[in-house]
Amino acid sequence: MDSATKQELSNKLRGELAQTSAFVLVEFAGLTVAAVNELRGKFREAGCSYHVYKNSTIRFAIQQTEHEPAVPLLKGVSGLAYHPEDPGAAARVARDFAKDNDKLRIKGGVAYGKMLDNGGVLALASMPGPRELKAQFLALLNTPATQFVRVLNAPAQGLLNVLNAKKDAA
Repeated sequence: MDSATKQELSNKLRGELAQTSAFVLVEFAGLTVAAVNELRGKFREAGCSYHVYKNSTIRFAIQQTEHEPAVPLLKGVSGLAYHPEDPGAAARVARDFAKDNDKLRIKGGVAYGKMLDNGGVLALASMPGPRELKAQFLALLNTPATQFVRVLNAPAQGLLNVLNAKKDAA
């Protein structure tokens, strides 16, 4: 690959990574071809982008960006995974796949400009995604209204219970 092609690939990757706040680096040495294809499929199902790049390409792509803290992780074989909207999606896929395949090693990653080690990636994976956060927020907003309706309804319900008890006693 000539240097112009490498530069173009690096610039393209830089543009893609500029759209995301986090990415994960995995080492897949020792996985079978079938297992690697399965891993790619799982990333695809989760809406993540997953590619294998030369470490120099990744290094040039993240230079002078918020993702630059990941440079020390660029050793050996590196698979790069990210999701444009959900920072934890790639981490969740990598975590779940690594549980079943001991050959997959999570090298680390970057989230919001901070380098993450393996434990940090696992913590990122345990965070809820945007959909879950929105659902929790809506439930939080809905709770006071539901409680208010119950409080307003309680006296009428109590009166109805007393009348029903009186009717049943007679």
